[in-house]
Amino acid sequence: MNFLNEWEAFTQTLVARAVGNYRSSEEYTYYRHRAKDIDELLSNSLCEDEKELVDEILFELDAAADRETEVVYRQGLRDGATILKILGAF
Repeated sequence: MNFLNEWEAFTQTLVARAVGNYRSSEEYTYYRHRAKDIDELLSNSLCEDEKELVDEILFELDAAADRETEVVYRQGLRDGATILKILGAF
């Protein structure tokens, strides 16, 4: 395994742990509950074609937000390593 593959596996593990911790939080529970309420409101207010379109849009927005979270988290790891290197920690 080369360094880039090891780094990828390492950061993926950290991201998964951070996401798991967040999803165990009260904040996440609150937002999931709100999302279900909004989904129910939309389901009761839209015709079938509109529901499908909204579902597609929400799916894409969720996927984009998940990817952004991962990218920002990984950049934070890189920034932390850079700071430690500048400070002479390694």
